[in-house]
Amino acid sequence: MNPEVSVIILAYNTEEYITKAIKSALEQTENNIELIIVDDGSKDKTLEIIKTFSDKRIKILVNKKNLGQNFSTNLAIGKAQGNWITRLDSDDWYAVDRLEKLLNIAYSQNLEMIADDIYFIQDG
Repeated sequence: MNPEVSVIILAYNTEEYITKAIKSALEQTENNIELIIVDDGSKDKTLEIIKTFSDKRIKILVNKKNLGQNFSTNLAIGKAQGNWITRLDSDDWYAVDRLEKLLNIAYSQNLEMIADDIYFIQDG
């Protein structure tokens, strides 16, 4: 059975934030997801941190050098198996019920695409 949602995280040198991003995806109330994380040639400990997660829903893809967002996004989309695809920046996080709410709206209105608002939060 395919996951309902493929969540794509592109990561490049975000060791300070990647844990929160991954946890926010894995802790969604809609848990029929796959999480595709592309490390885009990070030079810090981003990849080491990603590898500490052992959840079977995670797929890790690694670029040996930084190839950029377009390449990495296309790589992840090519591996995605979900009915829906969404992005999560590696220095951001989701509200715990974000995916469930979006899916409920999309299915109740027979939508093919959906978007939502964003909150900007500054460090500190």
